[in-house]
Amino acid sequence: MGFVSQDSGIAASIFLGLYVIYILFAIRVVYQRGLKTTYTSLLVYGILRTAGQLCGVAFSALGYEHYQWLIAYLVFSAEGYLVLILSGFHFIANAQVASFGRSWIRPEKEEKERNMAGASNPFDYLRSRYTIDKIFHLSLIAATAFVISGGTMLAGDDPTELTTSNITTSKGLRTAGQIIFLVMTIFVIYLANYAYFVEGVRHCNIYTVLMVSPFILIRGIFGVLSIYIQKMNYFDMSNYTSSGLSSQFVTYEYVLATTMEFTAACIYISTHYIETRSQQKIAHIEEQNDVETESSEK
Repeated sequence: MGFVSQDSGIAASIFLGLYVIYILFAIRVVYQRGLKTTYTSLLVYGILRTAGQLCGVAFSALGYEHYQWLIAYLVFSAEGYLVLILSGFHFIANAQVASFGRSWIRPEKEEKERNMAGASNPFDYLRSRYTIDKIFHLSLIAATAFVISGGTMLAGDDPTELTTSNITTSKGLRTAGQIIFLVMTIFVIYLANYAYFVEGVRHCNIYTVLMVSPFILIRGIFGVLSIYIQKMNYFDMSNYTSSGLSSQFVTYEYVLATTMEFTAACIYISTHYIETRSQQKIAHIEEQNDVETESSEK
């Protein structure tokens, strides 16, 4: 396939292949663990990002005149980023449940209902109704809406016809969305550290979130910077040359965003294999202990 934007097309194609491989692994994990697990979210993430990379390949092949592919790429990317942040939150909640039998950041429905029924004032009722997990979900949905609406405002418009008002509004919406994403990312990192150092949770999910932290944090910081640094901005026409997207822009986008997300997702999905191996070791040790106990009794 010939690309109008050679560098972007090659990068998009490489990550398209990588995400297809990732999906195959994720399908296997979901098959083994079941649908009602955080791993299903990681599979959804892979599907969204694969769809995004397909749009990236199409945009690189067809050029800026077919800006609809760029819009689709941005939409799928934002949705995927949301799912990745959300997965980290649920990994922490699952670790708390495994350690304590409950999670205060994601209480069960029955616990929420008991708290609302026992609320002595409106503040307690609202706090019981709008739990941390609900606020977290709503914040990420709002962030996604801001990023997508801000991005689609300018896509496809003639640069000579853009008004200052539209540019300012678009930048404001994208900034609000990316800052919320970054704040939620920092919150997840804080929760992981709190669970480990304060609550004493020693679970592979917590180790995984801590390992992912630098990659997802870099991704979040890049999301904000890309709005204001010219060489990182999709909507700055100086990044478009006669041969497509500039190589410097492609490097920023695929190193600081796509690679960071892909690395984080791979670490998350690998938790299944680490946890499975750990459970097998524990089962083997318990089996040996049972054999030794039976031998000593004889």
